[in-house]
Amino acid sequence: MDTYWMLEYGKVFGGYIFLMFIWPNAVFGKYLNGKSKLFRFNFCVTVQIVIVNTTVLMLGLFHILNQRVVIWMFYGMFFSAIWRKEKSIKIRAILFGDRKQCVQQLIILKTEIAKEIRTFWQSVRLRIGEYIILFIVVIFGTIYFSYGVFQVHSYVHYDTFTHHGWINSLVEGTVFSKGIYPEAMHCFVYCLHTLFGIRVYSALLFLQCIHIATFLIAAYGLLRAIFQWRYSPVFVLALYLTMDVSFEYSISRLQATLPMEFGLYTQFLCARYLIQYLKNDKYIVRKGRKIKGIWDENLLLLSMSLAASIAIHYYTTIMAFIICASIAMFQIKKLFSPKYFLPLMVEVFCGCMIAIIPMAGGFISGTPFEGSIEWGINFIEGNNNRNSQEGQQTNSDVLVTARGLLEPTSEDLEVIEKLPGIGQKIIKGIINVEYLIKETYRKGYQEMYWGRGNRIFGITLLVIGLCFIGRKWGDRRIIKIINGYPPIVLASVLVVLIYAAYNSPDMGIPILIADHRFCSSGHMLVLAVMVMPADATFSMMAYFVKDSILQRISYISTLGIYIFTNLFGIYHNYLYSVLLRYDAAALVTNAIIEEFPQDSYTIVSPIDEKYQIAPYGSHEEIIDFLNKCEEENYFLPTEYVFLYVEKKPIVYFQSYYFSGPAWLGRSKEIPIETLEISEEYARKEMLKSSRWSQYEKEGRPILESKMYKWCKDFAKHCSGELNIFYEDDNFVCYYFKQDVAAPYNLGI
Repeated sequence: MDTYWMLEYGKVFGGYIFLMFIWPNAVFGKYLNGKSKLFRFNFCVTVQIVIVNTTVLMLGLFHILNQRVVIWMFYGMFFSAIWRKEKSIKIRAILFGDRKQCVQQLIILKTEIAKEIRTFWQSVRLRIGEYIILFIVVIFGTIYFSYGVFQVHSYVHYDTFTHHGWINSLVEGTVFSKGIYPEAMHCFVYCLHTLFGIRVYSALLFLQCIHIATFLIAAYGLLRAIFQWRYSPVFVLALYLTMDVSFEYSISRLQATLPMEFGLYTQFLCARYLIQYLKNDKYIVRKGRKIKGIWDENLLLLSMSLAASIAIHYYTTIMAFIICASIAMFQIKKLFSPKYFLPLMVEVFCGCMIAIIPMAGGFISGTPFEGSIEWGINFIEGNNNRNSQEGQQTNSDVLVTARGLLEPTSEDLEVIEKLPGIGQKIIKGIINVEYLIKETYRKGYQEMYWGRGNRIFGITLLVIGLCFIGRKWGDRRIIKIINGYPPIVLASVLVVLIYAAYNSPDMGIPILIADHRFCSSGHMLVLAVMVMPADATFSMMAYFVKDSILQRISYISTLGIYIFTNLFGIYHNYLYSVLLRYDAAALVTNAIIEEFPQDSYTIVSPIDEKYQIAPYGSHEEIIDFLNKCEEENYFLPTEYVFLYVEKKPIVYFQSYYFSGPAWLGRSKEIPIETLEISEEYARKEMLKSSRWSQYEKEGRPILESKMYKWCKDFAKHCSGELNIFYEDDNFVCYYFKQDVAAPYNLGI
């Protein structure tokens, strides 16, 4: 089975590389020719997402979404682009010409390949050390985030089952099956399934573990635009991939193929290309005429990054706005000058429209918004209303709750009350600010970093002081080094403030986004601030020390981060899965799909197998099965019926930590929490509350006990018909075969 899952991982990896990178490089090869490697990479991961999303959704809205059309469009465009590139190489001569023509063209092909290799080597040889160390760090991260899925072959988060169902709807030709919702991730997985025959289950199981490399490289791209020393971004990535944090929940979600996690990289790209755009001051000259406004390729990628973020998940757009707003705060004058503002607004509008048009088409056709969209809006509004009330209480009591150097005494209060209105407002404002800083430190930095927040908070203050002093009294070189620091420092503080506000509503700050949503990417910004002193040091040393020496120190520093986090006990744990079923259930379901003909079987189990089995077979939820068995007539019309029973019902939605070699992470030996089935549970009535609650707590052993009893009763009444497909100490899969023309009556 391990070989099977490794092959599935390889399929997803190969399909991802082709669809995300090879396809756009072939189709847009003429445009990308001569562009930097980072530009080409970012072009692929944004433009391709927009193309896939728009194509699939528009085909669905016109009711022509099917496998043949998608294959014809994507493969047709790819091979057409390849065919057009035969300028110096006659592909037709190689394939259909005589031996002499074939040899001549193969020689030309060999020459062209050698030329491309030489060109590539010339472009990387001067920075080969940087690329190697970056490659090692990214591969380490990919292994770390992939390791757990080979221990638990099931989705690490329960939401993934819902998204699996929506992708199944795309396979059937239906878009927005449960309402209007950003579908870019679903469309991408659908294309992997359609173009390469990859099972949706395998794609969702492995895709994000591979896609995490894009997240890391996108963060690297943003940090390259901030830092002066080119190895500083690698230091940040090394810290991110080794240091433990208290908000493990958000970091662990990065391994789950969920829309928001899939789109997190777009916020870094939006920020990077806003910075790059504002750095440019060159006008475009065409036919001897200078075009008004600054228009460049950075605007294209900014627009595409924004479009991709909207198309993938609305939360990623909110995060991108927060980071970009932090950048804009320090570029207000330039940003609102006519030559920058108008082109920027045009591109932002275009990016929004590209992403919104398919959703608008669905809305016009009568499709309502999906429930979670409304939930998100209500969440924000509800928290705003709640916080506004609590904020009023906080503000009214601020003179009592504030603590610290600015805490007023009773004499101070008497003096404050005698001040004119403006004086009272100023003093109260100062106290409010002091209270906000204190709560951000206590509820933010300290809780996010397990008591180590004092050091991180101290370094943040140090960097702020460094920026202030450098801008005020520093020379040209210092100003150049620290120029990109303030926006990231501000963004990192906002991240911590959001975290603190979510966990401390009495701060009275509106909550735009839940803490665990932003922390996985916000953590990167906080660590970037931690590396700023090192970046400033290396950048200043570059004026006096040979580059080759600094490179070697950088290699040692990257390795030192790994060693330091291990020696001082702050090395990260392995990630964990939200456990919804035994791993055996996932493996057995996969074995059934592989071994039995399509549509020849029905699986009776909890809801977790529902989406994995579709569209290969049928699924009957255990609750419905038990209820229908109480009716007079009940039939399952397939040849085989598989019955899943947990002999030790699992405690639903528990955290199961992975384990492995010490070089990759620290293992937590936490056993799986289980209950026991019994005759007593079997005699109890099923819970009358919501369907989900029947799989939790006492509801699960009741269901599993009743199911186990039903199987034993069936074996007595139909001797020799009930067989065991798989069994271990915790889980058993029974099955029976029946005549499709005369199936068993499973009712009373």
